[in-house]
Amino acid sequence: MPRIASLDARVVSYRFASRPQPLSLGSALRRDVVLVRVTCEDGTVGYGESFHGHAGSAVAEIVNTTMQDVVVGREPHETVEVNAETFRRFVLAAGMSDGFLLALSGIDIAMWDAWGKVKGEPVHRLLGGSATDFEVYGGGFTLGFQPPDELAQEVLRMVDVLGFRAVKLRIGDSPERDLARVRHIRETFGGELDIMVDANLGHRYDVARLAPELGELGVGWLEEPYPKGAPESFVALRSRGLVPVAAGENLGGAHEFADWIRRGALDVVQPDVSRVGGITEALRIAALARAAGLRFAPHISHSCLNHAATLHVLSAAGGGGLFEADGSVVNPFRDGVFSSGTVLADGRARLPQEPGLGVVVDEPALADYPGERGSPFPRT
Repeated sequence: MPRIASLDARVVSYRFASRPQPLSLGSALRRDVVLVRVTCEDGTVGYGESFHGHAGSAVAEIVNTTMQDVVVGREPHETVEVNAETFRRFVLAAGMSDGFLLALSGIDIAMWDAWGKVKGEPVHRLLGGSATDFEVYGGGFTLGFQPPDELAQEVLRMVDVLGFRAVKLRIGDSPERDLARVRHIRETFGGELDIMVDANLGHRYDVARLAPELGELGVGWLEEPYPKGAPESFVALRSRGLVPVAAGENLGGAHEFADWIRRGALDVVQPDVSRVGGITEALRIAALARAAGLRFAPHISHSCLNHAATLHVLSAAGGGGLFEADGSVVNPFRDGVFSSGTVLADGRARLPQEPGLGVVVDEPALADYPGERGSPFPRT
């Protein structure tokens, strides 16, 4: 087995053509991806995506400095060893723990990609998974705070063109406007469309006050109604039994999920492989969710590197989870400088069978997407 000869990371950014509809946490001006690369002695290259954490250049710096000592010289299959050392030395110790968790996420994904390429197998087979077809729902920036009729047109595009039978709407604007949007989508598409809602941490008002109405409208879950520092609020809301409660994209490794699950804070468990420690840690979280009888529906980040890694995790977790598909019309980090053989059709996602993640990175084209510093969500 060839060893890892080099490790590096860089930020790539894509500016939206126009300012997107605002979300409760602000309006995003661009997509930032921390692209992580491991290169093996035999020339095999594995790619991963770390979430930017509103400071992508800082995450890349962790990969390019401290994490060199952890990763370089190891074989690409040594993901458990890299995970254990990173948690022991950096994540659970003093220092920039969250930054190291983001860095580890991209490194872990890249190592799995490289290992699959070396072995000539897709990652899900290395993990013991056999499922390659998954139920999806549509999400992304396009389902923001636009007027109800415009929102309905966007949902119609996802239903007619992509075949989605479920979507996740954004709330957290105002109680009246939020309910008007959800009610309009329910009335327009009826019971044939599953609807979930995401409050993005509920910055503007206490969205839990809408729980009775959301339950009556048949909403599948209410996502992140509170910041992650308030697990007791999630427990209290869930105990009311009005609407299922979902969260996880902003939680850390399996230890944080174990605590939230023990408290009874979640109905739907949503780790993001680019934030929680990569594929290795996401599978531990999937096992926790399954043991507790909870629904497993991972969150996604910005590129098809993350999307493919998520699908491989769903396969290894038994194939019964729900995939969040990026419903954007244009995303060059999904269909451009990064691309994959994943097929979205008829409300399903079909995983490619190429070795590794099944993602192609056009390295020369990266020059067209120079990385930007700072948060893609500017102060408003």
